[in-house]
Amino acid sequence: MIATPEDARLFFDRWKEAAPPLKVRLWASSLFFDAVGTVINFTPENLELGGDSWKFTIPLEGVSFSFSDPREIPVASVRESETAQYEFGIALQLPNGDQLVIMELKASSQPASESDD
Repeated sequence: MIATPEDARLFFDRWKEAAPPLKVRLWASSLFFDAVGTVINFTPENLELGGDSWKFTIPLEGVSFSFSDPREIPVASVRESETAQYEFGIALQLPNGDQLVIMELKASSQPASESDD
């Protein structure tokens, strides 16, 4: 489903504030990036994502957004698998053709983390 920049802003603000773990996938012409991280910062111009050992910033000018809800997947087996892992997500189609997909992980599907001692 197509989402407006305002819809995307609401997600990014919520994710920045609550800091849930997010599955981050970037498909570029010369690389595929797949990691778990959080929204570090968000402005109308840029989205900054990061994890334990990585961080990058995506300029938002010219980006188109689409919302994804795994409960809307028509194939039952795929829907069940995706619904077990993800709450919902948003895809960003970048002007150069690259695609960034961000999906909020469900608490039950989060990878085990080390102690914060």
